[in-house]
Amino acid sequence: MERDITRSLFSSRVAEIKVNWFKNRDEMLVVLPQVDGALQEFLGLQEQLVQAEKLQARLMEEVEFLEGAESRSDHPIHTLEHRYSEHTQLQSRQRTVQDAIQGKLSDLEQWISQYQAAFASLEATQLASLMQEISSPIDLGPPSYVPATAFLQNAGQAHLISQCEQLEGEAGALFQQRRALLRGCLEQLHSYATVALLYPRAVLQHHRATVWKQWMEELLTDMTVEHCQAVYHKYEMQFAPQPAAATCQFLSGVEMALQHHAAETNSRLLRQAERLKAEGAGAPACEEQLQEIERCVTVFLHENGEPGSLSLAGIIVSALCALTRRNLVMEGAAASAGEQLVELTSRDGAWFLEELCSMSGNVTSLVQLLQRCQLLPHDLDVPSPAETAQAVFLTNGVYTCLQELNTNFRQIIFPAALRSVLKGESTLVAMLAELDALIEQCTDGVSLQGLAEALHTHLRNTSMGLEEDDDARYLDVTRMLRAQYMELIQPPSLDVPAQDTPKMSAGQMLLVAFDGMFAQLETAFGLLVEKLNSMEVPAAWWKIDVLREARATQAHFLDSAQQRQVLEEVFFIKRLQTIRAFFQLCDSFAQTLSGNCPPASDDPAPSNGPLPMAKPAYRGPAVVSEEQMARPVRAFTADFVRQMLMGLPTQALGLALCSTLGALGADLIAQVEAKDFGVEGKVSLDDLCKKAVEQGVQAGRLSQLLLNRASVLAGSYDTAWKKLDLVCRLEAGMEACKASLQRGQLHIAMFQWQHEDVLGTRTQPMSVSPPPRGIVLSNMKKKLYKLSQDDASIASVQEKLASLEGSIEQRLKWAGGANPALAPVLQDFEAAIGTRRALVLQEGQRAGQVSFLCSTVLNFEGLRTRSPEALGMDAALFDLLKRCQATCSYAAQFSTSVSPLELQLLHRLNPTLDLPVGSPDWLACAEKHLTQELSSQRVAQEECEQQLDSVMETLQVLVDTIKGVLSNHNRQLADVKHLLRAMAKDEENALVEGEDVPYEGSVRQFLSEYKAWQDNVQVVLFTLVQVAGQPRGQEQLELLQDVPATLRELQAQSQSIYNGLVSFASPLVTERTSDCTSPTVATQTSFAAAVRCSGPKTQPDSMSQNARKPLPRNLGTPADTPPSTLLVASKSLAPSPKRAVRDPKTGKAVQERNSYAVSVWKRVKAKLEGRDVDPNRRMSVTEQVDCVIKEATNVDNLAQLYEGWTAWV
Repeated sequence: MERDITRSLFSSRVAEIKVNWFKNRDEMLVVLPQVDGALQEFLGLQEQLVQAEKLQARLMEEVEFLEGAESRSDHPIHTLEHRYSEHTQLQSRQRTVQDAIQGKLSDLEQWISQYQAAFASLEATQLASLMQEISSPIDLGPPSYVPATAFLQNAGQAHLISQCEQLEGEAGALFQQRRALLRGCLEQLHSYATVALLYPRAVLQHHRATVWKQWMEELLTDMTVEHCQAVYHKYEMQFAPQPAAATCQFLSGVEMALQHHAAETNSRLLRQAERLKAEGAGAPACEEQLQEIERCVTVFLHENGEPGSLSLAGIIVSALCALTRRNLVMEGAAASAGEQLVELTSRDGAWFLEELCSMSGNVTSLVQLLQRCQLLPHDLDVPSPAETAQAVFLTNGVYTCLQELNTNFRQIIFPAALRSVLKGESTLVAMLAELDALIEQCTDGVSLQGLAEALHTHLRNTSMGLEEDDDARYLDVTRMLRAQYMELIQPPSLDVPAQDTPKMSAGQMLLVAFDGMFAQLETAFGLLVEKLNSMEVPAAWWKIDVLREARATQAHFLDSAQQRQVLEEVFFIKRLQTIRAFFQLCDSFAQTLSGNCPPASDDPAPSNGPLPMAKPAYRGPAVVSEEQMARPVRAFTADFVRQMLMGLPTQALGLALCSTLGALGADLIAQVEAKDFGVEGKVSLDDLCKKAVEQGVQAGRLSQLLLNRASVLAGSYDTAWKKLDLVCRLEAGMEACKASLQRGQLHIAMFQWQHEDVLGTRTQPMSVSPPPRGIVLSNMKKKLYKLSQDDASIASVQEKLASLEGSIEQRLKWAGGANPALAPVLQDFEAAIGTRRALVLQEGQRAGQVSFLCSTVLNFEGLRTRSPEALGMDAALFDLLKRCQATCSYAAQFSTSVSPLELQLLHRLNPTLDLPVGSPDWLACAEKHLTQELSSQRVAQEECEQQLDSVMETLQVLVDTIKGVLSNHNRQLADVKHLLRAMAKDEENALVEGEDVPYEGSVRQFLSEYKAWQDNVQVVLFTLVQVAGQPRGQEQLELLQDVPATLRELQAQSQSIYNGLVSFASPLVTERTSDCTSPTVATQTSFAAAVRCSGPKTQPDSMSQNARKPLPRNLGTPADTPPSTLLVASKSLAPSPKRAVRDPKTGKAVQERNSYAVSVWKRVKAKLEGRDVDPNRRMSVTEQVDCVIKEATNVDNLAQLYEGWTAWV
């Protein structure tokens, strides 16, 4: 209620001041632009005055310089003409050399831009699209003269047809020949791009064009003899015919190391090819054999029903039991390997992960075959076979993720990362720098290795029941690091719609892809652990030897969620270590391929270094093989298997066997409890399996015949699957070796091409290696030369054809004037010409693109090495360098020079004086000219000062005007200011109470904006007043520097401030129709409504019905007058009934104003404010109560009661 009363009172007061308020707004909006204009004029005049003073100072300097020149023979003016002549000659020579350097710079910049455009075209799909378009022979379509053949024959112009046929034949042959040449050029470009796209970024940075461009730019900024000598020295250091011995030795060593790695890869490929050949069958044949056995199994199960299923299940359980033992042995060997697990291989040379994945795949295949037996569990209190089989499948999923991590890294991440690092991909460099900064910031100087060790300590303390604050702090640091790392690689898209995928940079995509493989592994492992922990395994099962030994193999128990979280954070740290170690190896290898000899480095710094097992890989020689590049990922894999996965696969398989044995009818719990454990205290799973099969045979559920048949089928299936698995692994290994060998050969070719000046022309004996650079460029140059010749021939033939076509077209037009029937022939002829020319133009564009690519590549490679073209360009630039040095030497010979004052004097007087410099006549004319110009400048200065005084007076008048407007503004605002503060306080209270009060458009926002507007007004007024009281000078300009911007801001703010105040008032609609009309039923205001709702009822509802019934407001009529009182329509009060005035738009009644209603409204307002007794003083609440009681009990007021007086009116 108080809020409603406050806003109603505010609305009524705004209605009172509205007219004057808007008048004040208009005055303010008029005077502010005037102040701005006067201020701009003042600043402009001040700037003119400053320039005039500077010019006068220069003129005075020149006049003083000329004084005494006639009487002094040693005055510098007498030798000025000679010195100026030498000065102009030197400037001319310097300008000529600078223009020559600038011309060379333009050529070099154009070449560099062409290089970048050409390599961008080779990298993009443009080369592939050109190859596709040019791969087929060209189809020229029908000749252009065909539509006019009949006309020409009838006109006796058959010789034109024969000429056109001859030219068409020549053109067709030339087009086909050019198409073949274009295909040859594109083939050579493809061969070149295969190697050249691997060029490091340093190739372009050290290219002759780039280096000479940098040297020429330096010469332009500092043209001295010493700088010219420095350029000579730089050239000898960078492009010397014989590089330093250390450089040659390093490059030869890198080449030999690359060839050695390629040879090793090739020998490994040959060995795998021999093994695959020894197997004798490919993957499709093995897969077909396996499918045939699966069909036999299906037939067996269908024919024999439940006995067949039980028999096959018994055989598979026995096979799985043997695999469980083997798996347990392999896990034991891996656990005993410890830190050296990353080096563990089988006798065949296969890495340990391949053996474990093959074993897991074999187990999974047998479990899938077991599921086809459709066994039903006998005991519902133990896990079902389907549930335990799911755990086996999840285990295989983890192994698959580990295998994909290593495979995809070799096939996708490594090539893309090495190429990006070689190219110096800016986004990748920025991402890695941000990652390093993020790790440094979050870890607070602690290395990643130290953080991982601290988490291991925390895990050990937690398992022993010891809790330390430092350990928990390290865990919090790791979690914060993970959160910020995820934001780094995948920043949230705030302004992107949900259906649009936010675009990522190349570096971000690479890092996301690399990290995604680790995240996939983490998810798969989480599913496995969750599955194992969710199964309710009987306690007796854990006494079986396989499960007990497998659980003992575990490095960490994952039953506790807290321990699992700590381990996840540990391997997140290891993930970061792996990523950083790999990119460090990439950077080192890229530096080596770029030809940069790395300095001998000590042990890496401990802060945030890579994995310990990866340190030796990049400390020694910088040439590393792909095996060494993959070492960080392999080390991560070995750690994950050893610390996280070890023991879980055997447990999953053991649980699957136990549940299957239960489905076969064996009561494992009873057998385990009845067993005499002895010293070891465990039960053999092999014995349980044998006993289950024997009990099945004895009970008649299994027959020996079906067991024999099932044994044959299961054995055949297992053999076929192992055969297929081996062949697939060999083929995958061969493909990986081929890809690795191809990458190695490309790196060798790129390195040889890049350093051909030092290494010389080399050829690889391998047949699949790229052709030598010289052969590629030679073939490209020949084809480009033939292509240019064909272009000239085609242009000549096309010109002759165009002449004949023009002659035929002219004849058709002449004949068409007399024979309108020839109009269609002319149209067809013109259409045929247009089609042919469009085709010729398209072919020309393709040829131009190919020619541009070939010529740019030839220019790039020609200037990159010590070719005749490069040496010719060096000689031309050396000539330019000699000219520059000669000019610098010529400038050093002059001991005298022309001062800036003398140059200024000559530039001022030479255009007007045609006399010898320094002669008496020249001196007299110069003195006269300078005196006249000085006098005119002084007159202009006086006029400018007068204008400044006038503008300052205008500004003072405008300041006084603003003060008056502002005074009126404050006077009108005083009535509502306290109400505004009350309304703002109400909004704050509403926020405290939990209501939704938006800040936009609120009174709080208005008061904040009003405060800013008031501050701006005060700043402007204070500054202008301060400037008016200061003498003219630089301080005035400094004070007025920010005032124009503030004035423009004030103009925008004023409109919002004045309109914003009125917008908070409720719409009080009044309309003045006639001053002498009687009052009618008026619209009830919000103020009256608030009073009525708060006051007690003093009359029955029937008497106050009309008074309490509000009428809707009319928002269309301006509310610029106080509201009228509410009057009840009564026939006794009005002499004649009058129809209520209604709004023409809404049809609703609107209130009218009269003097009586205004007087009542004013008394009500005074009463509410406590000013009804003394208008100049506001009474307190206690005083108002006492006054009301006194008036109500006064006998003299009894007569007013009869007239309708009430205590509050």
